[in-house]
Amino acid sequence: MLSNEDPDFRKALEYSLRFCGYRERSKKEVLDKLISKNYEKELIQKVINRLEDLGAIDNLRFAKAFARGKNRSNRWGKIKIRQHLFHKGLNEIEINEGIDSIDEADYFKVLEKNIEIYLNKHSNPDKYKLISHLLSKGFSSEEVAKSIKL
Repeated sequence: MLSNEDPDFRKALEYSLRFCGYRERSKKEVLDKLISKNYEKELIQKVINRLEDLGAIDNLRFAKAFARGKNRSNRWGKIKIRQHLFHKGLNEIEINEGIDSIDEADYFKVLEKNIEIYLNKHSNPDKYKLISHLLSKGFSSEEVAKSIKL
């Protein structure tokens, strides 16, 4: 498959495949990683094109996995997820697809879980600190207002 190709290309491709093997990656993450390894721009573009052809990187698939994972594991809201996806190099359509892939019922269970954890940690909880905490987790003020019955 790769026997007659440029050795630098092979090395960069194999490195990228290992990098993508740990978890889903965005195109920008792979690009940044290859730049940090001092590969030439032309070679990097060839590697990224090949990775896309192989299905190793797909921004839409990455957006969905990232959004669902951060909501479930880190208990992040849509605002924080959106910001992080933007910084991962995704466009508005990919970001919206990723956020839309979060199940609405699960999303609000996560919000309730954040509230429960906060209340369990604080013996004398402050409503305004709770609101601030939820906003910092990336939930909108409307979602917070509904959840804590303001």
